[in-house]
Amino acid sequence: MSIPGTQERAALLETLGTFLGQRREFAAVSRREWFQPDMANAQAYADSLPLYREEWKRLLGWPLTEPAAAAETECELLSQDALGRVFRVSQRLFGIVRTYGLLFLPAAEGRYPLVIAQHGGKGSPELAAGLTEIGSANYNRLVHGLRERGIAVFAQQLLVWDDGQEPKFDQYLLDRQFRHLGGSRVAFDLCQLQGSFNWLLEHPEIDPDHVGMAGLSYGGFYTLAFTALEPRIRVAVASCFVNDRFRYNWEDLVWGGSALRFLDGEIARMVCPRPLFLEAGEADDVFSVEGFSAPAGEVEKCYKALGLGDRCERRTHPGGHEYDIDGKAEAFLLKWL
Repeated sequence: MSIPGTQERAALLETLGTFLGQRREFAAVSRREWFQPDMANAQAYADSLPLYREEWKRLLGWPLTEPAAAAETECELLSQDALGRVFRVSQRLFGIVRTYGLLFLPAAEGRYPLVIAQHGGKGSPELAAGLTEIGSANYNRLVHGLRERGIAVFAQQLLVWDDGQEPKFDQYLLDRQFRHLGGSRVAFDLCQLQGSFNWLLEHPEIDPDHVGMAGLSYGGFYTLAFTALEPRIRVAVASCFVNDRFRYNWEDLVWGGSALRFLDGEIARMVCPRPLFLEAGEADDVFSVEGFSAPAGEVEKCYKALGLGDRCERRTHPGGHEYDIDGKAEAFLLKWL
């Protein structure tokens, strides 16, 4: 015996799926018609991006939309190892919030190019740098490889830690708290990155004309999101993130009306005309490799249309949800840094 109303509720869900599908088709047209940077040449393209950067900020919301005073910063030497010096950089953001990251400098004082190495979900600066009991896990040589090359590396702690990290917290609950107030957790994390970035570019041992960013998973997203906003970053690597955002519509990666303005392809195209490396793992069990090709292809097509095909590289590697298994991403970073 069927429960009364079952057939009617099934019809409701079926027809609602059709209704939403029609809206997704409309959103695709809306994005194409709205996101139209000037394709005349590379400089014209770059000059046309500020409008889109401001809309990206507006979409993510508070506190990214607020003017931020220079953050109070403390830099403490933690240790020295065979590759150089390790510092903790602490900031007081908006005069209240205490943030931190790790800065790795070569042993000798000098002036060095910088890469911001961004951890992903369930991660931390310590994990990405291999400073935990399990080493660097799926970050592989993200930090260590660059340090071996004499590159300064900065790793920011963002609000996406989990397994093995203390204290425990719910990143999705935190995001909902921000949304109630007109913002998002992502907006706050980007403020963290901006505060650290501004301080780093004034550091006497950092060459501000040679700065790149690379990240895995959520770190790949933050690499695209922050590089899109910050034109002083020269080159970016986003690993194991770009995908079909309708399939992977996690609540903290979706904002009101975002499909009408920015999905992964549009965010990545705000990095253009600067060099960009995109990769996905063929055995990735977090973001299926099948969803990588379409948005990554859109990005590559944009670079080629501007005559900048050598500045965009997209590839799949035979590994899983992991960063740069063979050094190709690192080589790309070093080439353009």
